[in-house]
Amino acid sequence: MRRVEGRCLLETHVTIEHSIQALQPRRTNLNITEAVGHFHLYGWLSRAFLDFFVVSPEFPTGNGQVDLVLQTISQKAIIEIKSFTSTSKLKHAKTQAAGYAKKMNLTEVMLVVFALSQDQEIMTPFTGESDEGGVRVIVEAIGK
Repeated sequence: MRRVEGRCLLETHVTIEHSIQALQPRRTNLNITEAVGHFHLYGWLSRAFLDFFVVSPEFPTGNGQVDLVLQTISQKAIIEIKSFTSTSKLKHAKTQAAGYAKKMNLTEVMLVVFALSQDQEIMTPFTGESDEGGVRVIVEAIGK
């Protein structure tokens, strides 16, 4: 999945997610539970792109499970989903996502990070691309 395509997918998903976020269960720190993001992103991708690719949740990689796998006959992409809690945990999440990609013989992975803020200026430093051991990790922060 290319970055531009991934960003368009996520922007549409965010619009839908914001309309129902008030009803979602939250942790004591007011973050929406990570499972909520998994559920909504998986459901939306599955329905919106039914004719284009198959979406599989919780796919085993050999060193854990990547959250979502998008697959056609000839291509495969993976998405790891996390709730933002700290920059050190984000760094670990990038390494973890890159490890999943390596196990699946992929050269890139998208890491979707749900953040408590909807302020784009606050989330911009957490969005971008990095190389983690030869794997391109694309991080997209989504405000809630």
